[in-house]
Amino acid sequence: MRETPAGIRVALLHYSACPEMTGPRLEHERAKFSSPAYWRQEMEMEAHALEGQRVYDGFDPAIHVIADAIVPKRGCRFMAIDPHPRTPHAFLWVLIDPWGDWYVYRELWPSQVYGAGRDLRDTDSENAYTVREYAETLAALEGNRIEWLNAERDDEYGIYREKPGGERVLYRFMDQAGKGFQASDESADLESYARRYDRCGIQCSDPMREHRSGEDAVRELLKLRAHDRFGLWPRLHLAASCIEVQLELTRHRYRMLRTWTGSRELRQEGVEARCHLIDCLRYLATGRLFYQESLSS
Repeated sequence: MRETPAGIRVALLHYSACPEMTGPRLEHERAKFSSPAYWRQEMEMEAHALEGQRVYDGFDPAIHVIADAIVPKRGCRFMAIDPHPRTPHAFLWVLIDPWGDWYVYRELWPSQVYGAGRDLRDTDSENAYTVREYAETLAALEGNRIEWLNAERDDEYGIYREKPGGERVLYRFMDQAGKGFQASDESADLESYARRYDRCGIQCSDPMREHRSGEDAVRELLKLRAHDRFGLWPRLHLAASCIEVQLELTRHRYRMLRTWTGSRELRQEGVEARCHLIDCLRYLATGRLFYQESLSS
């Protein structure tokens, strides 16, 4: 028995009360969970089983990280943006091949602590860029360009132009927070980051932002599956040069309580710190993306 903060008494029934939950049935159910911690939380009634655990404990650099040269040169390409008012904006690109494998082949987070195993101190200065500069950089990285009209005026806007041999990004996703953050310091007009990117030629869609669904989708991509050539093989592969997303996948953990009482329940969610590229990966993982030969580049 336990009592909720509202004073409601709840009876918890353990699976061992069911006579059928033994032997092969028990092992079959246990195999559905990607981690022993998730089994303890859901089946052993340990509400705080995830406390301090890695959110993506299925990530193994020895398995999921590959040399950049192995990343396919052609496929369907997608990217995601995570904008912030005080932290450099984060960008992540994925390529999907004809077999449904995902390749994180490029990342951008121009921070002073990019790829470093430390956080920015209050006394450190941080890099700052305008949305126009970000848009120019994205187009250049993708082998394309922005055609600017009404240059250096308040009504300036850009048109994204693909160049021969340039990448064709099919969909871009941006955190809905981009509609709330104001980029008023970049021009006389008061407008959101989302609107500013759109005006600079970078059109984005809203992703599914629910954390739990996104985390589950990323875990599914990390899972190993039977492969005719490689044995056990994941769907998600990270280029070795994408060091920040690797670092975040390794460090991202669930919250911890300093003191625990039966009347206080800890929300089982990741700590909101240094997860900018992971957020981008979540947006892509829940985007229902797939390969289509006619759209590949």
